[in-house]
Amino acid sequence: MVQRKLDDILKDLTPQQAQAAELMYENDLLPPSKRKSMLDIANELEVTDRTLRNWRKLPAMLEYKAAVTTQLLAENRTRVMAALLKECEAGNASMMKLYMQAEGMLVDKAEIEVKSEKVDESAVAAKLAALQQRFK
Repeated sequence: MVQRKLDDILKDLTPQQAQAAELMYENDLLPPSKRKSMLDIANELEVTDRTLRNWRKLPAMLEYKAAVTTQLLAENRTRVMAALLKECEAGNASMMKLYMQAEGMLVDKAEIEVKSEKVDESAVAAKLAALQQRFK
């Protein structure tokens, strides 16, 4: 799936919806104890919490969250990978596996073994001919 650019996504939102998207995204980044309720955010935007919940389901709102998350991850990739490497160096096997997966060095593989008997084409043709003669 090709991700739309943030500017294109914002064209599908009203200014108030764009502000809501930003507030909800920023709220999601906070520790749970510091997060605002949907009602608090709705009050800040001067809309009902039902309106805010409906907006949250809009495809453009979901795309906004994905696009901003991708941007945030890209901006922090170096720091994240440095922290991951530090954990690897400390012997954390889970982080080693994660690092290798992130770098494409480790992929899940599945092997499928197919067993089939060799078909005697002349025997099949003979049976088919016999059936055709029988039903004439």
